[in-house]
Amino acid sequence: MIPSKRRQHVRHARRGMSSTGIAVAAAAVVVLISISLIGSGVGAGGALRAQSTHEVVVGSFDVTIPASGELESGDQVEIRSLLDGNATITEIVEEGTSVQKGDLLVRLDNQQTIERIQSAEEDLTEATNRVETKTADLAISQKGRESSLAAAQVAVDQATLALQAWAEGDAVATRNEMALAVRTAEKDYSRLEEKYQKSIELRSKDFISQNDLEQDEIAMIRAEAALSRAKLNQEVYNKYTFKKDKQRFESNLDQAKDELVRTETRTEATVRSTESTLEAAQANLESKQERLDRYRRDLEACTMYSPGDGLVVYGTSIGEGRRDRDESLRVGTNVSRNRLLIVLPDTRRMLASVKVNEALSGLVKAGQTALVRLDAFPDTVVNGTVTSIGVLAESGGWRDPNRRDYSVTIELDNSDGLPLKPSMRCKARILVEQVEDAMYVPVQAVHRVGRGAMAYIQSGGDVEARQVQVGRTSELYAEILDGVSAGESVLLADPPAGAVAESQAPPTGRPR
Repeated sequence: MIPSKRRQHVRHARRGMSSTGIAVAAAAVVVLISISLIGSGVGAGGALRAQSTHEVVVGSFDVTIPASGELESGDQVEIRSLLDGNATITEIVEEGTSVQKGDLLVRLDNQQTIERIQSAEEDLTEATNRVETKTADLAISQKGRESSLAAAQVAVDQATLALQAWAEGDAVATRNEMALAVRTAEKDYSRLEEKYQKSIELRSKDFISQNDLEQDEIAMIRAEAALSRAKLNQEVYNKYTFKKDKQRFESNLDQAKDELVRTETRTEATVRSTESTLEAAQANLESKQERLDRYRRDLEACTMYSPGDGLVVYGTSIGEGRRDRDESLRVGTNVSRNRLLIVLPDTRRMLASVKVNEALSGLVKAGQTALVRLDAFPDTVVNGTVTSIGVLAESGGWRDPNRRDYSVTIELDNSDGLPLKPSMRCKARILVEQVEDAMYVPVQAVHRVGRGAMAYIQSGGDVEARQVQVGRTSELYAEILDGVSAGESVLLADPPAGAVAESQAPPTGRPR
């Protein structure tokens, strides 16, 4: 049994080793054990052969998950082409250059944009003049509407006054005159009739001549006719002339009102049409202004400056820009809108983006520690912490279409100040669990038989096949819950044929 202090020392040493280092160390141990045991064992005819064995120990080991990927910056600024359309690079800073805030990064050909701006300015001037013209037309239309409405309203007012003047003046006066004419005619007729009657009496007494009598009769007849005519005039006026005049004045008022409504409708339609034309001109002006502003922004976008300090990395070297590697960025390269041109990574905070097989992804949790080894610095191990796990698995691509991996992000603790850069290849071992005070053996000592497991125990010159219960495992060690005891020796490979007694042979065929 390994002492507790020594076990801790071994465990700490193992944490600082890469997967390759651990595998090499394990192989060395196996070789040493094998050498030390040469000459022991039994042969096929019952004699012992040289076998590699390992002592069952109680201690601790780490359960880790291997992963591989590359570095990326935790914080970075992307410089993209914001030009509306394609443009040619006329100047670009060399990749790998350290730049400061305000330094020129990329300059695109702006001649076409300048020509667009000139054309847009001319269109804007024309649109402005059209708006001014339509504004004046609207003012004239509104004034004309006010004048037409005022004239129509005057006609309505005059027709109203004419109706009132007739109803309260002319009609009343005419009726009074006719009534007066009737009364006058009646009195005149009564007087002449009375005179005629007296003349008849006087003629009978021969006081007057026959001619005088006839003259009085004629005067009476004329008075009677005048009375009849006065009454007829009064009746005709009341029955016909009054109604006719009333209808005429009311009709004049109605026509004036109708004309006012027609004038309102006609002039409102004219004004509305002029307003619509002005709105269309204003919309066209806004469109021309927006286009000019866009072209001016494009002109500004033709020159790109660094927003901060950083290391220049071309978009064709990392991430989504890799599909454009066949066309590397240089003077003369034609770029389209939103094309990733340059990335300015902040190397002070670096992440390892690695892939974990989906069969093991369920064991990875945020906050777990990891040991990362970089291909660029193979002798240095960088500590890290898992920060996120991808939601969906990604395909292994055409090389292995059946493989599914999850992306895992590990934030690195670069306390050693290594010159880390994006896209550096790396390998990581994520510590998912630490098995404490457990009885364990190398994984080579555990043999699967059906759904069970077994181990070959060597005791003296005998080999015994024994059923074991396996607990947690790592790439190197397996926890044994039952079936062996600490201090026993287990074989790391299958024993020779005939070395295991029949009564001790595995119950379900040869172990795998």
